Amino acid sequence: MTQTGVFVSDQPNIMACVYGKPKKKKTSDALASFPKALFIGVPSAITLVAQNELGFTPAVHPAPPQTLEDLYEIMSHVYREGLGEQYGAVVIDDTSHLCKRSMLKWEMEAPTGRSGKKDRFYAYQMLNKALLRISGLARHLGCHLVMTFHEKGPSTDSFGNFAPGGPEVPSRNQVEMLPSWSDLSVRAMIDPTYPDPWFPSIYSVDPTDPEWVTGDRTGVCSKKTPANLREILRASQSAYRLERLPDLEWQDGLAQEVADHMAQGEDVKEIVSAVTMHRTENPLHLRWACQDGIARGVLQQQTSRSLFDFSVGAAPETTGSNGPSLPPPPPNK
Repeated sequence: MTQTGVFVSDQPNIMACVYGKPKKKKTSDALASFPKALFIGVPSAITLVAQNELGFTPAVHPAPPQTLEDLYEIMSHVYREGLGEQYGAVVIDDTSHLCKRSMLKWEMEAPTGRSGKKDRFYAYQMLNKALLRISGLARHLGCHLVMTFHEKGPSTDSFGNFAPGGPEVPSRNQVEMLPSWSDLSVRAMIDPTYPDPWFPSIYSVDPTDPEWVTGDRTGVCSKKTPANLREILRASQSAYRLERLPDLEWQDGLAQEVADHMAQGEDVKEIVSAVTMHRTENPLHLRWACQDGIARGVLQQQTSRSLFDFSVGAAPETTGSNGPSLPPPPPNK
């Protein structure tokens, strides 16, 4: 506790920016990774995903914010009341939508100049200010903060100025600025070669790629990282707080069992069938644990390589028997 009575956690916390095209399991991963989190977004949509895909009902703020200013007030309440310790994480689902709604509001509120026209820069100035305030407050919540966005592709304006792809926000500058504020900025994609038999989702992270803005301070992510924030943080060298739901603590043991079998080179589908054969838990909870185990197994294989083995990943990716490579698309003209 601080002298003002506001709780401040001494545990490491991250600010994560997850962006991608619709239906790439961004919300699903946030729910699975932080099941005790406070979710801020459309309650019906978030609850639908949690109940149908993971078998639980999440904590969702009952009054979803309409603008970034509303969001800041909700986050301020979490900070003042010390709720970060209770929830462990705050997840803002579909921040792109909040940005767009905010811009509409600010465009209407823009002051009128001597010409009789509204100041067209006002909304962008307000956007920058609002996102900066939210980013600053995120560091004092005492818990993880995850923001999901839609994807905005690389583009070139009429003057020939190139802008890389990233989270969908109205300002070109913020496409690069937001990820720079985050500890983890990942692009959700589909990779047919990823061994998850239910959904082959990955996070692409390549800070050297000029086409897309991504980055990682955990030291875990690569160009093809399992789309599992929980297992990414678990594989890092920092002691991040990662909780299971009450009575679902057994999921970690099952996940480890799956990962151990993968380390022996066994087939993933055969592993899943074997470890779940005689279990009577909710099938959704079993799948959840197995997917964590698959992600854990892949990350263990990736991190077990020597830090000084420069041959790994040195060759350029090509399309072959292992499925298509995942190059970034060319800039949109």
